[in-house]
Amino acid sequence: MDIPVLHLSLSLSSLTFPVPKYRFDSKIIIWKELQLHNIIFTSRSATIFLYWLVFNVFDKYDSLYPFHVMIRLLIITIHHYTADEITHHFNVNNRTTTRDINWENIPSVVQINAKRFYAFSQIFAINALILGECDTTGRGFLESAFLIMFPIQLSTFLMTLVRKSIISNKTWHLLYSISLMTPYLITLNRQKKDNMKPLLSLIFIILRFNFNVNKYILMHIVVYLYLVSVISEQYKTNM
Repeated sequence: MDIPVLHLSLSLSSLTFPVPKYRFDSKIIIWKELQLHNIIFTSRSATIFLYWLVFNVFDKYDSLYPFHVMIRLLIITIHHYTADEITHHFNVNNRTTTRDINWENIPSVVQINAKRFYAFSQIFAINALILGECDTTGRGFLESAFLIMFPIQLSTFLMTLVRKSIISNKTWHLLYSISLMTPYLITLNRQKKDNMKPLLSLIFIILRFNFNVNKYILMHIVVYLYLVSVISEQYKTNM
C-alpha cells in the first residue's frame, strides 16, 4: 500500500506552498485550480490502486466482478464531480486546466491536435481505471493506474521548472505529451485480443465531442455496455 499512499501524500504536500489563485497567461505555472485538480486525479488512481489491494477482484470471470466495476464507477464519479466543483469555484472564462493552457509560439495545427490528444487521453484514463482487468498479481492494471497518475504529478513538477525559467512553455507541452503516451503502452498491450474496451472508448469520444453528451451519462453507458458483454461471457463460461 506504500506506493499509492506516498504518491497521494506527495500531491497533498503541495498545499503547504502558496500558489496564485488564478492562472498566468504568460507562463505555465501552478495555480490553485490546477493544484487541487492534480490532487483529486492523483487520488483517483491511488484510491483505485488501494481498492485492488484490498479486494483483488479485477478478473472479469469472477462472479463479483460486475459489482466491483460499479464500485469503481462510483469512485471515479465522486472524484470527477469534486474536480468539477473545484472548477466551478476557481475557473475564469470557462477554460480547461490543460487544453487552454499557454500555447505561445506553438503552431495552430499542433495546438489543435495536441488538445485533442489531451482530451482523448483523459477519456482513455477514465475507461482504463473503471474497466481494467488483471490476474491475481495485479499485473497490467496496477501499472496502468500508476502510469495514469504519472503525467498528472509530472505536469506540476514541469510547471515549477517553467516558473524558474529552466524550461519553456513549449518544452512543458512536449514533455507532458510524452508522459501522456506511457499509459497507452500498458493498455494497448493488455488489449491486443480485446476489441471491446477500445470500441467503448471510441463511442465515448464520438458522443462526447461530436454530440456533447454529458460525461457522467457516458461513463454509465460505457459501464452498462461493458457489463452486458462480461455477464454474457460469464454465462457462456458457466454453461
